[in-house]
Amino acid sequence: MVQGWREHEGVFQVTTPSQARFTVEAGAYRHPGQAAGPAPMELMLASLVTCSGSTIESVLQKMRQPLDALNVVADAERAESVPRVYTEITLEFQIASTAPEDRLHRAIAVTERVCSASVMLSHAVAIAPRLVAVSPADAAATRQLRQQILRPHQSLDELAAEEDPAALWLAAVADGKVVGTVSVGPEPSPDQEAQSPFRLRAMATAPEMRRRGLGRILLQAGVAEARKAGADLLWCSARVPVAGFYEAFGFERTSAEYDTEHIGPHVRMSRPL
Repeated sequence: MVQGWREHEGVFQVTTPSQARFTVEAGAYRHPGQAAGPAPMELMLASLVTCSGSTIESVLQKMRQPLDALNVVADAERAESVPRVYTEITLEFQIASTAPEDRLHRAIAVTERVCSASVMLSHAVAIAPRLVAVSPADAAATRQLRQQILRPHQSLDELAAEEDPAALWLAAVADGKVVGTVSVGPEPSPDQEAQSPFRLRAMATAPEMRRRGLGRILLQAGVAEARKAGADLLWCSARVPVAGFYEAFGFERTSAEYDTEHIGPHVRMSRPL
């Protein structure tokens, strides 16, 4: 039994059989950050992404396929007129794994048939899956994106000349296009002593993929690869405007701010592994 107790107009306190308690704002839509809690239709998408995420995690385990990081994103279109139902949903699976891509597509197909939220919603609205696979790649495959986002003042040949042959490159690929990248490789930290320090570099996401959680997946995948290689410290030279992103994942500042020519202010950051 799920209960919804009316606290005041349009706002309900919900209690579930698992004794979870949370607020739902079922009244008129408010601007983000001003609502007392999620709206009922938002909760439907939350159920879809969490059920699908948990299911594909279990499916990959049963398939004995590795999983370093996972994010599920639901993009939904709604009808303009009441009752404003969802008319289409795209369910994006961002998966960091060394599993073959065909196995990941197979896991998504199984998830569509097994996840109860997906099966139930699919009777009312078309749900289209999309895979964004994060896996090891050749540095060359990431150069165009790196040039576009990080180094527009350099040529592709100049980027190639700077690449460390000992570094591991990861690429996020969606619909055959590289939409994100990061690299990790052995390099001493200027600020800290460590037995096996690694540096994280060249973190970039395509403009259309920003604010979708892909940066988190790339960072988690980079951390996982550094750990696999035996690193005990991971450091980076972060652009000052995004230092907070790294801090949210346990990185701490280890230097004062400094300017990098053509790019702008940076700060070195690190975290133990």
